[in-house]
Parts: sequence; C-alpha cells; structure tokens
Amino acid sequence: MPADAKNAYTLDDVFNDSLSVRIYGKSLKPDITVSADGKSVGRAGQSLAFVSVRGFAVGSYCRRLPTPILLALPGAGDDPDDGDTCAAPTERVWRVPFTATSTALMPASGTIEEILREAETRGIDGGIQLENPRISDGKACVDVRIWARISIFGASVGFDERFPVCIPLEGCHTVWDIGWARLEVCFRAPKQLCAKVCAGKWGIEKCWDYCVDLPIT
Repeated sequence: MPADAKNAYTLDDVFNDSLSVRIYGKSLKPDITVSADGKSVGRAGQSLAFVSVRGFAVGSYCRRLPTPILLALPGAGDDPDDGDTCAAPTERVWRVPFTATSTALMPASGTIEEILREAETRGIDGGIQLENPRISDGKACVDVRIWARISIFGASVGFDERFPVCIPLEGCHTVWDIGWARLEVCFRAPKQLCAKVCAGKWGIEKCWDYCVDLPIT
C-alpha cells in the first residue's frame, strides 16, 4: 500500500464535503440532548454544546461573522486542518451537513426594557411605507404599503397590501381593518400625514408608524 494511501481523497469524500459546512468557534458547556428524528445535528442521545460561532466555510469559501451567534453543535469539535486559513487561533471546527437542523441563539445588547420588548414580540415582523403624499379634492392623500407576518407555535398568518388613502385635513381615521390588523392615518397640522399599522394574534402584537410631509405652502 502506498505510504499516503490512508490520506487518499475518495469520491465519497468529495460528495460529502460538497454537502457539508465547516463551522468555527468555541464551545460552551454541553447542556442539551438531540432527539432521534434523523434531522438534528449529531446522533440520537449525543451531547450537544452551544458553540460561539465566529465563522464558517464551504470548500474554499470562508466567511467570518461580524457578530458571533450561539449554535447547538455535536461534540467538542476538532482541531482545524493544517493550512485552514478560515480558522482563528484557539478555535475548533465542527463539520455538519447543510441539511441538519439545530438551535441558534442570537446575542443582543440594549437596555433591559428593549431586550424584553424584543423578546415579547419575537415571531412578528412587518412595516409601513408612505409614498406620493399629495392634496386632492381638499383631502390629504398618500399611497400606502403595509405588510406583516406573525409566525408562532408552528402557525403563520400575514399580509402585504398596497392602496391609496385619502382623509380629511383633520383628525385620525381607521382606513383598513381585517380584525387582527388595522391601519390608522392621521393629519397633523400644519402639513404632516402619519400612518400607523398594528398587527396582533395569538397574544402578541406589534405596531409600526411613519410620517411624511404634505406639499402645503
């Protein structure tokens, strides 16, 4: 057998590498066990550690993350190969399939109030855009785009709507309502038009607002 036979690269190696990713980081204390569903990273009953992931690589492509994430990965990882330029000093490497599922935690910073508020509304995303503000027939008009999606407990609802809105030059008016989401548009003297959309379902709600100036001299 040739001296380097044990290091030979096979077709299976090439195929497996093309479907896997190398993840670089430092592990924290192992504290969870995977289920035997055939999809999670690792094997049934194998200990997982939350790893502070700083980068990943696929083949020769390497990407370092500007902010680390915490990702549940199997085992303690391996020492990077000699010449692996994607690994930083003292980091370990985990090789996992692209199709594996895992759990990630995204570290966040801010005031306690901001962090708790973000946690409270996690699973809901949306926004509002106002375009072409104008005066038409003595009313304040604007083209509105509103969108939102709520995903929680395996269920998901959402909308993405575009339409023009015109209101009198005073007060606030609910111009769109589907029960679990609503849009209110207000005229604020002397020339501001503001809109607020709120969406809420399954015990969580979040609102977005935006203002534009009307072309009033």
